Amino acid sequence: MNLSIFKRVISRGVYRPEIDGLRFIAIVSVLLFHVDAFLNLYMKKTSILSDVWFTGHFGVPLFFSISGFVLTSQILKSKKFSYKQYIIRRIERIEPPFLITTLIFFFLLSFRDGFDPEKNYSLFRVLTYTSNFDTNLINVVTWSLEIEVVFYLILPLLFLLAKRDIWKWLLLALAAFIFSQLYEIQFLTRFFHWFIIGIVLAILETRKKMIIPYAELCKILVFLSLALFFGLAFFENHLVVEILQPILLFIFLYGVLIEGYFVKILSFQLFTIIGGACYIIYLIHFQVISVTGHFLIPLVPNRELLAILMLISTTFICLLAFPILERPFMKRKWWKRN
Repeated sequence: MNLSIFKRVISRGVYRPEIDGLRFIAIVSVLLFHVDAFLNLYMKKTSILSDVWFTGHFGVPLFFSISGFVLTSQILKSKKFSYKQYIIRRIERIEPPFLITTLIFFFLLSFRDGFDPEKNYSLFRVLTYTSNFDTNLINVVTWSLEIEVVFYLILPLLFLLAKRDIWKWLLLALAAFIFSQLYEIQFLTRFFHWFIIGIVLAILETRKKMIIPYAELCKILVFLSLALFFGLAFFENHLVVEILQPILLFIFLYGVLIEGYFVKILSFQLFTIIGGACYIIYLIHFQVISVTGHFLIPLVPNRELLAILMLISTTFICLLAFPILERPFMKRKWWKRN
């Protein structure tokens, strides 16, 4: 079977498969979280693994940190940065899959439930990336994309202020964190420190690499950092969690992206294919979970087995959409005729 149609298109630079491996961890975590949430609604049976799958919502901050690293690396490596070209690239990359899937879901919902002003208004909110301030009746998962888009817009502008000074970025993260503690709004300030992790790592990567002894011991520490990052979901003190989690994620990502730990494992082809298609999986997985769930629940009484089958089938269906709904738009200036 030719798997090339399921592999991401590299527009420039050197492909780093471990980054798609990290995206694999993030998207599978989110999938498990939403599969378990679906089963909580439609199955009375409890699951011994439900508490573990609940930690999957921490895949979202992992996505944010990866975005911070990737975009900052691109800015740092560009000889002559153009904000205009940067925005065009973001639009041509993320808008088509987002617009297509949003309209598909809108019309499917409207044909099922009828067209109404509330749904029309929600569509306007979603398409203008403002549903976090109101309602999202079309595709609830896109709340995090709205956060990403704001970050995309302001990152180059913040570079004019902070440049490559890590202490300035840390001050910005601290200011955003304090603001988020005072004002509970679903906005970038609430999640900015996750992006800062990626920004700082990208800056560190441009500097002379430190020689760290006891590599095997460090690998264990890095792996434990990832486990504790997700494991803190069980800790009840939210302030402690919000302080410790970024530190743990920084240690893990430093080990992978700077020290090169676990690169071979994260570069496994299945991981990179799923991680490379994470955007379209993210955009449509919630609806696919609902369809596969309603089909499989009457057939599979065991909740653990059902969750695994839903995870596999949802991932497979989303991957089938990748060559059509995402891959063509990975090409730079795909809209230009040759």
